[in-house]
Amino acid sequence: MALAVEARRFRRYPEVARRDGLAGTAEVRVTIETGLPVRRVDLSRSSGYAVLDAAALEMLRQAVTRVVLPESLRGQSFAVSLPVVFEVEE
Repeated sequence: MALAVEARRFRRYPEVARRDGLAGTAEVRVTIETGLPVRRVDLSRSSGYAVLDAAALEMLRQAVTRVVLPESLRGQSFAVSLPVVFEVEE
C-alpha cells in the first residue's frame, strides 16, 4: 500500500501522450529478493504505448527507492504487481 501511495507522487502523464490522446493501463511488477539491495521493476503488461509504459516504469523506479518495507515483510522475497492507469481527462 505504501508503494502505491509513494508512486502517486511521481506520476507524470507524458505530454506527448496527453496531446495525442493516448490512454491505457500498464502493469508494473516490483520484485524484492532477500539479500539483494536492488528492487527489480519490470513491465508485466503493456499499456499498448511505449511512452506510457516508460512513464509507468520510471514512476515505480522512483517510488521503490523511497518506500520502507514494513517489519512483517523484511527478510522475505516477494513480488507485487501494480496497475498504472493513464486516462486523458476531457
